[in-house]
Amino acid sequence: MTEKRGQEPFPPRKRFLTPFPLLVVALVLGAAVALYVFRPQRGPDRQPRIPESAYVPPPPPPPTMGATTFSDQTRASGVAFRHHTGGFTLPDGGDSRYLPETMGAGVVLFDPDGDGDLDLFFVNSTDLPGTHNVSGERKSARFFRNEGGLRFTDLTNESGLAVSCYGMGAAAADLDGDGRQELLVTSWGGLRLLKNAGDGTFTDVTAASGLRTPGWTDAQGRSCPDWSTSAAFFDADGDGDLDLFVANYVRWSPECDVFTTIDGKRKSFTIPDRYLGQSCRLFLQDHPLHFRDATKESGVWNENAKALGVALWDFDDDGRLDVVVANDSAPNCLYRATGKGNFEEIALKAGIAYDENGGVRAGMGIDAADYRNDGVPGVPIGNFSQEPVSLFRMTGSRFFREVSQQSGVAGPTLLALTFGLVFADVDLDGWQDLVLANGHLEPRIQEVHAEIAYRQALILLRNDGGNGRFADVSRSAGEPFREPLVARGLAAGDLDGDGDLDLVVSQNGDTARVLRNDRSEGHHWLRVRVAGAPPNTDGIGTRLVLRTGGLVQRRIVRTASSYASQSELTATFGLGPSPTAGRLEVTWPDGRRIEFTDLPGVDRTLIVDQQTGKLR
Repeated sequence: MTEKRGQEPFPPRKRFLTPFPLLVVALVLGAAVALYVFRPQRGPDRQPRIPESAYVPPPPPPPTMGATTFSDQTRASGVAFRHHTGGFTLPDGGDSRYLPETMGAGVVLFDPDGDGDLDLFFVNSTDLPGTHNVSGERKSARFFRNEGGLRFTDLTNESGLAVSCYGMGAAAADLDGDGRQELLVTSWGGLRLLKNAGDGTFTDVTAASGLRTPGWTDAQGRSCPDWSTSAAFFDADGDGDLDLFVANYVRWSPECDVFTTIDGKRKSFTIPDRYLGQSCRLFLQDHPLHFRDATKESGVWNENAKALGVALWDFDDDGRLDVVVANDSAPNCLYRATGKGNFEEIALKAGIAYDENGGVRAGMGIDAADYRNDGVPGVPIGNFSQEPVSLFRMTGSRFFREVSQQSGVAGPTLLALTFGLVFADVDLDGWQDLVLANGHLEPRIQEVHAEIAYRQALILLRNDGGNGRFADVSRSAGEPFREPLVARGLAAGDLDGDGDLDLVVSQNGDTARVLRNDRSEGHHWLRVRVAGAPPNTDGIGTRLVLRTGGLVQRRIVRTASSYASQSELTATFGLGPSPTAGRLEVTWPDGRRIEFTDLPGVDRTLIVDQQTGKLR
């Protein structure tokens, strides 16, 4: 995938002049002025590298976003979930402040009963081993079935999804080709795989799945479990069924917890660079619901990774999904698929391993999208406070450059600590906006950094169209974007069936939020759901291109993205004021392509059936 515009080399470094006679200085200055005046002008996408310390203000935000606002429907929806961190009080009166307590947890929007409505699964944590305040109350994940009309019923116990573990995230897909979506839960402690029985219940099949991992051994010889965070299902080896990529974080256990402090007195949450990393893992499905660990043979093995987020995209346009990973205080990873389950790690060569100054950031949530509708993908990564959100954009074949400042993303996100983030066309104008879920790790952070809050509001960056810039419209997006949260997981999907994208936000140690999109611009839309051929009935990896109203919008059906969460698999295309839907091109995972030129109107959901080759 190559952009037509050329790549501008970085400008040469300037040198300081030693004292010279006045005439020589004048001549030099005159020559410099002439060179400046008559220098070749740079195009809009050919800008020099800007130091991170040189603040570039974003474009002035419009007074309002138009008529797109969100309202908090949590209580009215019947969704009642509060995340449990497992934090406890020490015998000396201090707080436990274990690193896992800051990280949870994610949320998944999926349709396990196949009724067309999105149900909600919230990951929860439990008490860690050796805690001093075990109450006896069993903490578990929660499952809410969508009854329609943005009303949900808690069916956690009836469904068998009362998973009790120190959970982090989850992912969902049909793994055995029966048309029903399974669920995978990641945790400090490894993986849990739950099979969809089809009668509204799930069964834990982890023991027989081959997903048990050996963990690691500390310096004292103690066996410790893996700490898995995000996960993605996709066909990594091209055999038709879905495989599993798991992001792992650091080597931590209560026994090897490191004491740190921000005020010189009390224990604080330890930053991850004090711990060794863990490699991500790739599991290939060799028969239904059974996997084998192919991490080392595939080229994925990397003990220096500290992964929190994973996203899928075909960056080189070769028909195979690549994997991009956000690492916390370690270089990001980009695994290019080379075929048959093999990958080449090319993040350094591709320019996405480090920030624009060659440093590592605290990467958490991640996404990928063709946000400029020009066939060139971009990758945003949520980072720590005082590290703005990174936005990497491809500028040539397999090469990225960071455009966070030039795009207007850096300014509004500098002080935010961003976990979840998703591309979503919330106003249905045909351009994907960027939604960010923020919240700090340290409750006492303002005692040492007055400008940084523990609870932080969501951020909505509106895509200004083909110029590649974003404007912060958070304050005009409704009360939910002004409420301070300790947000972690973030997922987008049409919860109420009105065609636009609603949001679900999970919090660390607090209640989840269900946010309804109250868009009223009158923009049209088209939603496309893929019915793939077994065993990949979700059509993971299918490419969708909608050409309408002068815009060319591209989507890939994929799992994962954001932080430890998963948005719906149905693709939403905003049409703006266009009353027609144009032309839809579908490329199946096996490379076959079909085109639909006579689409049946707008403001509806189309189902593309791979087996029949028809719309329904």
